[in-house]
Amino acid sequence: MPPRRTPRPAQLRAPAQPEDLRHAAYAAAPVTRRRALRAQVQADCRDLPGVYRMLGATGLVLYVGKAKRLRTRLLSYFRAARKGGRRDKQARILRHAHALEWEYAPDEFAALLRELRLIKLHRPRFNIIMNVDEAPRGWLMVTHGPVPALRMVMRSDDPEAAVLYGPFRRMWMLAEAARALADATGVRDCTLAPSQLPSAPQPLRRARKVAKPARSAAVVTEAPRAPACLRVELGTCPGPCIAPRVGPWDGADDYAARVHEVREFLAGRTSRPIATLRAAMHAASEAWHFERAGALKARVEALEWLEGRLQRFHAGADRLSFVYRAAGHDGTDRLYLVRRGTVRAELAPPATPEDEAALRALVDRVFHAPDGGEVPTHDMDEFYLVASWFRRHPGELARVTPIVPRAR
Repeated sequence: MPPRRTPRPAQLRAPAQPEDLRHAAYAAAPVTRRRALRAQVQADCRDLPGVYRMLGATGLVLYVGKAKRLRTRLLSYFRAARKGGRRDKQARILRHAHALEWEYAPDEFAALLRELRLIKLHRPRFNIIMNVDEAPRGWLMVTHGPVPALRMVMRSDDPEAAVLYGPFRRMWMLAEAARALADATGVRDCTLAPSQLPSAPQPLRRARKVAKPARSAAVVTEAPRAPACLRVELGTCPGPCIAPRVGPWDGADDYAARVHEVREFLAGRTSRPIATLRAAMHAASEAWHFERAGALKARVEALEWLEGRLQRFHAGADRLSFVYRAAGHDGTDRLYLVRRGTVRAELAPPATPEDEAALRALVDRVFHAPDGGEVPTHDMDEFYLVASWFRRHPGELARVTPIVPRAR
């Protein structure tokens, strides 16, 4: 019997017939309009690096792309449409395009960065449904708010993320590691929204019956809110979900310390959660609770797997700190200040002593300022773009000047 196929998560599943494509913004452009766009490209577009945007009938951005040679790339859309291939990606996009916009970039690397930022700004529909990865990927995140949670999510741009690491391919192993980390630290992993979480703890009490005069039914008073999951009763979560909704929470400092331990583990600065689980495993074994010891051993192995993946991530991020001097299409260079895989600044090379002094000051601020070791969530995609660029163009590493941040 063939193995059962795991369904793809909803946010990664591209609909076969997207309902929003029936909106006025996605109306098909007439043939005369496509001919006018082709003439516009032939007359005005140059074969330089840059990015382009295809707009719908209402001006909505439908697709964002980049090209090393803009004119050649844009004309390829019209060739694909002329061949009549309705299943062709380029033909499908052009069919809905009522307008074209493009802008030039100093070099191909700048075009890649600009494309990524425009996609994150506009979230064009065709960029989403045509770039869905068949293999599901997961991320680990710590949420915002006064009572953060540790969660496994299926997207790198989750708006609730304060800290995000990934992607990870072995989804089942990631789920086990997330639960093990939550249990070891006592951080909640539920999906309750911050508005559903009270601000102070309160003990659990059962509903009590109040005696009434004879021939009167017992009146049951309302009990405090019950825990949202079994973790509270098992002692692996402090239960912020059952606290009253007024007054300060006495356990806030303790919970903040738990969240700090999670973030330190994800940042590769501590292995304390593993040590906690390993100590519990040895204690269970010495007490002859072998079933519990076996379960704890599996959690230790899941956390060790996660720790190994995180160490590889941080080692790669540490190597991506340098000044990159990219060659422009017109013979001029451009400097990119990259720290831990994200572009923190970009500028033209210095031409005067004053420019050189300003560059030294900028390098000092970018590379020697305190850094928490966490790649900002909004820069996670940029981190992988930079890493991919130098992996695909190893010769460009000869144009970088490594910078070692000063210890503080």
